[in-house]
Amino acid sequence: MSALNIPQVPTAPERRPAARRVGRPRLASGSLTAGLILLGVMLVFSIVATLAAPAPTAQDLNHALAGPGPVGHLLGTDALGRDVLAWVAGGIRTSFEVALLVVALSAAFGTAVGVAAGYLGGWLDAVLMRLSDIQLSIPPLPLFIAASAILANNMLTLVILIAIVGWVPYARLCRAQTLVLRERGYVAAARLAGRRRAAIAVTHLLPGLTTEIAVLGSLQAGIALLWEAGLSFLGLGLQPPYISLGFLMSQGKEVLAQAWWVATFPGIALALIVVGFNLTGDGIRDLFATGTSGGIR
Repeated sequence: MSALNIPQVPTAPERRPAARRVGRPRLASGSLTAGLILLGVMLVFSIVATLAAPAPTAQDLNHALAGPGPVGHLLGTDALGRDVLAWVAGGIRTSFEVALLVVALSAAFGTAVGVAAGYLGGWLDAVLMRLSDIQLSIPPLPLFIAASAILANNMLTLVILIAIVGWVPYARLCRAQTLVLRERGYVAAARLAGRRRAAIAVTHLLPGLTTEIAVLGSLQAGIALLWEAGLSFLGLGLQPPYISLGFLMSQGKEVLAQAWWVATFPGIALALIVVGFNLTGDGIRDLFATGTSGGIR
């Protein structure tokens, strides 16, 4: 018998596997890198300028409202002859201190409330969420005005007031994520093993919230800076001898026509710091986008 001649069916040309798209990771890494570099540059500038410039509260009335120049006062002086460079450097340092303290305090309290409400549930969840609703219903500015009339305007008071306003987003975000995480198998296994609720929350729930907390914290840091500068601008925040960019901008608005540098340079510094925190938050969010729910957007 002769062998059967089976016609050869032409096959489609073999396709090479598509190259992995790297645009998004590069974009995320670029945002994170740009934000960290910008924040690092501002911090180094603050340290170097503090060492090189005179004391921020030192007055030189003979050179009041002197313009920017390479000799004497690089960024000029204000109406009392105080060096603008020294104020900007000190204000940057104050901004970083306020941002980090506010984020640490509000994140710690808000995370504890959110995890407790989401994991324990029941009446505790209802009470805590109603407290967050009450907090959201109170306008921040009247609260700050009332507090400034009773409490002293110092760093600790300002940080606590801003943190009181800023803990609610952390609580709501952590509660939503905890409602998802508590149904995971490893959490159920820990419960069956007899572990305490506090130990489960610390060892199994909190590690799953670190990305969301980091993203929200970096974004909320910029908001805390704007609140600090805005309150100091209105006379409700930090005042001398404390150094604040908002206070210097408030002084600069009175002489803006003849001395633009008094308000402009502090405003630029504040904007750069806020942009740096926002870029850092966007970079962290995009870097871990595949592992998060995207609830921050």
